[in-house]
Amino acid sequence: MRLAYFSPLNPIRSGISDYSLELLPQLAAHADITLVVDGYTPTDPELRMFRVVDDKTFRADEFDLALYQLGNSPAHAYIYRRALRESGVIALHELTLHHLVAWLTLNHGDTAGYIAAMRDAYGDKGARLAEREARGLEALNRFDYPLSERVIRGARGIIAHSRYVADAVKRIAPAMPVAQIPHELPNIPLLAQQDARARLNLAPDALLIGAFGNLGPAKRTTILCDAFRATRQNFPNARLLLVGAASPNFDAPGLFDLFGLRDAAQWIDHVPFDAFHLYMAAMDVCVNLRYPTAGETSGATLRAMALAKPVIVSRVGWFAELPEDTVAQIEVGDREVAQLTATLTRLLNDSALRAAMGENARSYVLEHCATQKAARYYAEFLQATRAGRAESKVYGMTDNIGRASIRQARAETRAVEMAQAVLARLPAAAMVDWRDEVIRAYVELGLDADDALLENVARAVCELGLSEK
Repeated sequence: MRLAYFSPLNPIRSGISDYSLELLPQLAAHADITLVVDGYTPTDPELRMFRVVDDKTFRADEFDLALYQLGNSPAHAYIYRRALRESGVIALHELTLHHLVAWLTLNHGDTAGYIAAMRDAYGDKGARLAEREARGLEALNRFDYPLSERVIRGARGIIAHSRYVADAVKRIAPAMPVAQIPHELPNIPLLAQQDARARLNLAPDALLIGAFGNLGPAKRTTILCDAFRATRQNFPNARLLLVGAASPNFDAPGLFDLFGLRDAAQWIDHVPFDAFHLYMAAMDVCVNLRYPTAGETSGATLRAMALAKPVIVSRVGWFAELPEDTVAQIEVGDREVAQLTATLTRLLNDSALRAAMGENARSYVLEHCATQKAARYYAEFLQATRAGRAESKVYGMTDNIGRASIRQARAETRAVEMAQAVLARLPAAAMVDWRDEVIRAYVELGLDADDALLENVARAVCELGLSEK
């Protein structure tokens, strides 16, 4: 199979550049790959084995299939434009492409193009919102309007790394073949924490909390600083490290000043991969919060998990799909700072818990995210697409789905049993207040009103004859 592979590659800084660097050598065992770039030469020695052509001279008729690694940044502009012209398989790393489309249109003075894109996806309402956005009258939430619909509908197939994105694609294009393939990750060797600290000149006896990857508002850095400030009251030797490039206008040092953390927090800009892993290995706890989510899968989270680190994440999108015994999940909302503070406190207090969570995390990544497996899944779906027989399929996640189903079933049983027990012990005169008791029991289970279990509880109550159906 002659495969045209479109992706940002180093020296273009992008998580997808790193993703492709790891995937390509393994995928080369299954296809004759040509790299299609946008006016530069890839710098990684591992990619010298591949033929490279520029997008400006690309000819689709020389290939059996095009594979587009597509994300939500200007580095993917040429890929997005090409995918609209030449239908192929899209590895959709993020559901939201609105920021990319806005960069291609608004940022280049093409207001009409932006309004047309919003009208195409969301009708007259979308066009009105786009016009107000373009005129500076109202800033819409770009995460609410993904603007990926057009490129999705024009594809021959979609590769997604999460159920969140796969389900969204099926809603947009019900007949589209969707391959849900775990985000790849090579086997990263474990690094001793004290060795890592010595090499980085970090305090050997400090409790280190780290956040990794590009910094910006969606990473909830303000929430992290607020919770860290509260956590330090019980752990005066705790230190916070932010490792990664900052988004434009994001002032990490100013944030430290705001929360009085200059003596306990440090921002370290973009570092090479080896140093990135070294900093992760030095941590006691890693934090990767996210809201709103663009539907992205976090390579930084998986790398920390692969290094056997306990990671705290937001319960949104792909992050919510991680098994509960591999990460600590917190809700987004009014209680976010309190939950994060409590979770940090629990983990910093309990080294055995940190170790157990880290071991579970590493086992999960080794089992589900091996680069060789991901390449094989890619090849199977690409070959099927080329032959016109591709079907939607979930690859390599059976065990995880089974574990999740077991947890769901157990939780449903507990919810129903608790509801029945509460109602059984209420006196007849108190039946008017049974709803409050059920709600209290529901909260004790750690569930919220959006949880699917609420329907099961309501059904059990109806079966007991205590509520109108």
